[in-house]
Amino acid sequence: MYLDEKIALMERARRQKEKEEREASKRSQEENQEEKLELEDALQGILKGELRLPNEEHLEFEPRVYTNQNIPMMVFKNFYEASKEEEEGVIYVNHNRQVSQILSWPKKQVKPVPFQKWENQLVNGMASSGLHAKVGKKQQLKALEYLCFEVPTGEGWLYNIMFRKKGKEQTISGNYNCLKEDKDTYGIILEAMVMALDQWFTDVEGGGLFGEENGDKTGK
Repeated sequence: MYLDEKIALMERARRQKEKEEREASKRSQEENQEEKLELEDALQGILKGELRLPNEEHLEFEPRVYTNQNIPMMVFKNFYEASKEEEEGVIYVNHNRQVSQILSWPKKQVKPVPFQKWENQLVNGMASSGLHAKVGKKQQLKALEYLCFEVPTGEGWLYNIMFRKKGKEQTISGNYNCLKEDKDTYGIILEAMVMALDQWFTDVEGGGLFGEENGDKTGK
């Protein structure tokens, strides 16, 4: 076989290998896209009270109501290992999954700063503590507004969703978080929980979330 024929064969083999690698990469991307949890699907699962993740993990949810002001919250059911309810807030923590939900309703209401200034205060506040917060998604809903951001910790990066209720006086705020590596699963679910809470605030009938059948549940 002549040298130029060998070179031609090698070139064809190289092109064929590159083609196979591109096709394999495309198939992998399509499979990952099919398995990705969508925000709307997570919201619908939360409203129904259960959700099955792409990895077949099954999660359940339940609404809870706090104080005589009927402050609502959607939480994971049979999931948290520790919780603490105080006069002005509640916290739920799963140490194994490193997932937490914090909701606050301070007695002393404060006038909220504009949305952009709120973001700047978050970033600058983190920076003053030696932390670099990377703000990603920003969203203003009908009753709530929230920021999604990542922040480094001693155990790795955390993905946070910080939200607050709109209005002339800030009455409710919260922070839900999980590991950065779980942002496409638990992060999506926590964001959907904020959206579910927004639905409750914008629907006087409870929007199916805190309707009559669930209205007797409390944070106790």
